[in-house]
Amino acid sequence: MKKIFSDFHRILYCLVLFLFFGYAAHAQELKPDSHNYVFNRQPLAMNAYAELPIGSIQAQGWLKVQLQKMAEGMAGKLGKLYPDVGPNNAWRGGNGDSWERGPYYLDGLVPLAYILKDDSLIRVTKKWINWIINSQQSNGYFGPKPNPGARDTVRGIQITNKGDWWPRMLVMKAMESYYSATRDPRVIPFMTKYFEYQLKTLPEKPMGYWTWWAKARGGENLQSVYWLYNRTGNPDLLRLARIIHVQSMDWADGFLSENLPSTHGVNVAMAIKYPALYFQQSKQPRDLEAVNKGWSDLMKYDGVVQGVFTSDEMLHGKNPTNGTELCTVVETMYSLENIIRITGDLKYADALERVAFNALPAQVTAAYSGRQYFQQANQVLIKQARMNFSTAYQNAVCFGLLTGYPCCTVNMHQGWPKFTRNLWMATPDNGLIAMLYSTNSVTAKVADGQSVTIDESTDYPFRGSVDLVVHTPKKTLFPLYLRIPGWADQATIRINGRMYSTAKGGKSVGIRRLWSDGDRIEMQLPMKIRTDRWYENSVGVERGPLVFALKLPGKWQKIGEVHTVPVWGVKPDRPWNYGLILNGRDPGSSFSVKIARHIPTYPWTLKNAPVTLKVDAKQIPNWTLYDNYAGPLPYSPVQVFGEKTEQVELVPYGSTTLRISEFPEITHN
Repeated sequence: MKKIFSDFHRILYCLVLFLFFGYAAHAQELKPDSHNYVFNRQPLAMNAYAELPIGSIQAQGWLKVQLQKMAEGMAGKLGKLYPDVGPNNAWRGGNGDSWERGPYYLDGLVPLAYILKDDSLIRVTKKWINWIINSQQSNGYFGPKPNPGARDTVRGIQITNKGDWWPRMLVMKAMESYYSATRDPRVIPFMTKYFEYQLKTLPEKPMGYWTWWAKARGGENLQSVYWLYNRTGNPDLLRLARIIHVQSMDWADGFLSENLPSTHGVNVAMAIKYPALYFQQSKQPRDLEAVNKGWSDLMKYDGVVQGVFTSDEMLHGKNPTNGTELCTVVETMYSLENIIRITGDLKYADALERVAFNALPAQVTAAYSGRQYFQQANQVLIKQARMNFSTAYQNAVCFGLLTGYPCCTVNMHQGWPKFTRNLWMATPDNGLIAMLYSTNSVTAKVADGQSVTIDESTDYPFRGSVDLVVHTPKKTLFPLYLRIPGWADQATIRINGRMYSTAKGGKSVGIRRLWSDGDRIEMQLPMKIRTDRWYENSVGVERGPLVFALKLPGKWQKIGEVHTVPVWGVKPDRPWNYGLILNGRDPGSSFSVKIARHIPTYPWTLKNAPVTLKVDAKQIPNWTLYDNYAGPLPYSPVQVFGEKTEQVELVPYGSTTLRISEFPEITHN
């Protein structure tokens, strides 16, 4: 009897322990400081911030109008305008293009469709997604079947579809966005099977087996592998990541040694994030050093005033008449977004806003009906002609559907949607950070999973006031962070009308409090006029995140047509060869500022430019047109005799088509 009783107690004791530890484990999963969003799993290094699901952030104001114009223009209608991404595309089941064009287009179309909640675009998106998922074979391979007859001439190189890794990297990125928006249960198994296929196949057919593009752009593959690992924890994915890293170009060494494995601008734009991506697994400080040195050197040796580097198509130095490819612009933005989330280094958010608010809107027409292949920081004539670019597309600066090479037509759509996705990010302490500024509304989980909504109202980047209103069904304790841009001398922050803090730029301010419904935060970011030196000691003019350029009207001339879409050139209506007269002791005092009372719903045109600067200037007679572009930039300061002093107007770079944005300075005689 004693034995039976003793056995009973042992069983009961074990049962109690089982229930206790089972509850404890469950409690560990649900403890209040567990993450509401997906951060890195061990053994990956902890990332600074995490993305919110697509749909969490709703753009408003001019940013929403920008997205709508995309949907109404080429982004939404591209399948009808450009047959290569129409119903006959091989990635939709047709027998047309089977390389990068369809996947590029899908990578931008998915976030655009779901951010706007546009049913028509969502239906188009699903046609691509469904065909791709259903195309997967038992071994994990997916997409168009190898077809040696499907060819594409890429910069003189014949590309044949034999299972190239590169376009499948783009599909994986699109799948990430699609899963973020829909939680479609097919996506995780689909990606898992494909990466199993890669793990088995890469030893025999490495990254550069079909094309060198995959070897140069292995970071895109790596990013998706880590994305999936953080959702499944499958250790084989880390094995795959190491193989991809070994087989890809060594960008970390290239950035550190200033001996890049490729000088193709789009490759470089993608690769600047690569060492940061691999740092998550290597945990080697060298990888982050490579990112910092790489970005610094790009801007030092190839950077232009609008915040990006020249690449027409190769890196081409700092001359402002050299071109920058539109793909370089949007891929630079995507890389910076990744670097911010991994490292938390806020200088890259400054860089991201500079590219987004200057370079991006200037390279696409207001109706989103045409785009340039190359833009120039000093761009005074747009025509079909030979120009001093490293690749000889004679229509590269013209606006149209397919000027230059088609990659930018299908790739440009990712710029604004992914920018919108990153206005807010989740923090590891279950808070939120306002990372980029534009009018929007975000709904997200904070604290122990409580959903809150924050409405942001601002005229940024044209004015420096940002107002946030918190909406919460009950009082909730969570941290809210505000990024202070690096250009801000001193920001002021008020909560419910009371002074909370002042802060210098280049950091974030955390506010941890018990938030009540209707709590209001008001932040003021004083926008002083700043000048900086660029090519040939020229002057760049900045205010807040905006770069300013000469207001230069032009006459648009139709010079052709492709697939019923016009090709446009633009000639200036007035002189462009001005140098600025500046107060040497205080250059910013040389300018007067006028800001529109109401910011237009679409500010990125010369007519709608919301901010105007006025400054004294003189024409430089011997600075003339040369070989269809602004002639050699005179070294500053420039002596000018006999020319009268005039007052010229400068407007935001993103609102211009023709422009001078790196100005000679006129010496005081």
